[in-house]
Amino acid sequence: MAIAFDSHTRLNQRRLTNQTVNSIRSPFSPLGQAHQLSSALVKRLWWHTKGYGTVLGVMLLVLGSLMLLNLHWLSRQLVEAPSEDSTAEDAG
Repeated sequence: MAIAFDSHTRLNQRRLTNQTVNSIRSPFSPLGQAHQLSSALVKRLWWHTKGYGTVLGVMLLVLGSLMLLNLHWLSRQLVEAPSEDSTAEDAG
């Protein structure tokens, strides 16, 4: 008898759990609507985040490249700066 009661109780608990899950997922219940809206919002934000992340990554690469190019250009300007002796020889 105890085994039959135990299995019957477990069956009722499963039914209650399934009903609770189904009521949450139901589009007609307020909790189900909130769940659908929040999941849609999270999916939309995740999609936009991936797109903006790509754009931000490209912008950072461009900015870093321009900074290195500027550093290289400044170093070449300092190394190739004409001295006073070479300008006097070129003029005369």
